[in-house]
Amino acid sequence: MVKVLQVVGFKKSGKTTTMNRIIKQLKTLDYEVSVIKHHGEIGGQEIDIPRTRDHITYIENGADESIVQGYAYIHKLRKNESIELQTIIDEEVTCKDIVLVEGYKQAHYDKIVLYNNAEDKEMLSQLQNIKLMVDTSVDSEQVIKEFIQSWVGDTRETI
Repeated sequence: MVKVLQVVGFKKSGKTTTMNRIIKQLKTLDYEVSVIKHHGEIGGQEIDIPRTRDHITYIENGADESIVQGYAYIHKLRKNESIELQTIIDEEVTCKDIVLVEGYKQAHYDKIVLYNNAEDKEMLSQLQNIKLMVDTSVDSEQVIKEFIQSWVGDTRETI
């Protein structure tokens, strides 16, 4: 059974911090966790990897995939102009317990919505499948921790 949980919000709302806390919590409960991050910056050409790195030049010169192994990691790159979140989950995710997704606001999975002002709260409250809305301008760690404990106990699949 794979469960999918999205963490969404606008820039600097605490998404990465929240994702890391959730990952640590889930790992203490012995879950396998995959993470998918949507890099939504308009005009961005790189995902924290300089275009001059060897494995990027392979893609730029026509390779369909470039896989790098080093240290304790395998890094797989595949060029794709547009791909649906569901396709990424179906074709790329190998962990079978939980998939955490940072971003993809319009996707239909369970969501934790993070905001730090009333304007963002109003705009984000229009999203679908919101399970928890959290004001990150106040201490929210315990609220999220309790939600995750309850969410993982819910036996229904989300995909």
